[in-house]
Amino acid sequence: MYSFIRPEKKSIFSKLTKIWGFYCILSVGIVSAYIAWIESEKIYMQYRIEESVAQKQTYQDQIAQVQAQLKGSNSDVLFAKRIDTQNNKVAKSISNLFDLTPDQITLSNIEMHKDMLVLKGVTPSKEIYSFLLEAPLRAIFHESRVDFYPLSSGWFNFVSVSKMIILDIDEEEKQ
Repeated sequence: MYSFIRPEKKSIFSKLTKIWGFYCILSVGIVSAYIAWIESEKIYMQYRIEESVAQKQTYQDQIAQVQAQLKGSNSDVLFAKRIDTQNNKVAKSISNLFDLTPDQITLSNIEMHKDMLVLKGVTPSKEIYSFLLEAPLRAIFHESRVDFYPLSSGWFNFVSVSKMIILDIDEEEKQ
């Protein structure tokens, strides 16, 4: 038998099967690529989470350090305020002391300590000292003592020691 048409090669798979196969392989490839991309994003996110946790810990450590420094600074500021208050009190006390000292009494030496004031000077009489300087000193200080030494001119050298009971500021705050 002889045929007038030329024989064509026949494939095992039809054209439609080839198209479906191509699209199936393409779909599996796209899905595999998408899954690989999702996995890489998952790994990247885990890395970012670990990095964020480490950074969070670093920030918490820094916050703790800053809070400790702030606490120290606050105590330094409080200490400076206490010193400033005490300095203002001392300056006011010195100013008041000079205002208290009458013209008849001459001061030759003033020593101020934390809880004590020592005055040395000359007064015309014990009574002038007692009325004009000792009374204000007794009003300010808890304890005041004076010793007189007579001079040949009839005047008196005096040494006055006035003491004050100072409570520690921290003890006052606790009460």
